Amino acid sequence: MGDACGHGLGAVARMAQQRHGLAGLAHAPGTDAGQLTTWLNELVCGDPSAQTATGIIGHIDRAHDFRWASAGHPAPLLLREGTASKLDADHRGPLFGVLPGHEYTTASVPLRPGDLLLLYTDGLVERRGEDIGEGIESLRRVLVACEGLGAQGAMDRIVAEFTPEDNEDDTCLVAVRLD
Repeated sequence: MGDACGHGLGAVARMAQQRHGLAGLAHAPGTDAGQLTTWLNELVCGDPSAQTATGIIGHIDRAHDFRWASAGHPAPLLLREGTASKLDADHRGPLFGVLPGHEYTTASVPLRPGDLLLLYTDGLVERRGEDIGEGIESLRRVLVACEGLGAQGAMDRIVAEFTPEDNEDDTCLVAVRLD
């Protein structure tokens, strides 16, 4: 999940470039999310035309642990047994392109059957004149109402609550339900 600085075709091109860079890096054997995030940061820092971006790089392993690293991106939300909470983001590092040489770390969260993991960009929760924390709290409350829904049903409900006319920024939303 990522979000490039800016709007329009320039931001889309930068995000595509970073995505393709990450796709190439991900083929290196034995790498974890923190290492991939560190390498992608070095690519962005080394590009004089690049601007900052945020991102979460992660995967769900065979033991159903979500292993992830964050470059300045809002923490994912986890819906478990009727309670939605932000994942602990104490390991979060700086935005891509800000601090060359920064070593990002990987956090791990065990997922259980029925859990719904939600990743999103700040465009979903950020509103002019409102603290982003308020928007994330609103999203958390809506996610609680998604208990029992599948990933698509949860996304449909969230999109209905956070109407496009309220959004001033691009928005991306990914939901993963462990069954």
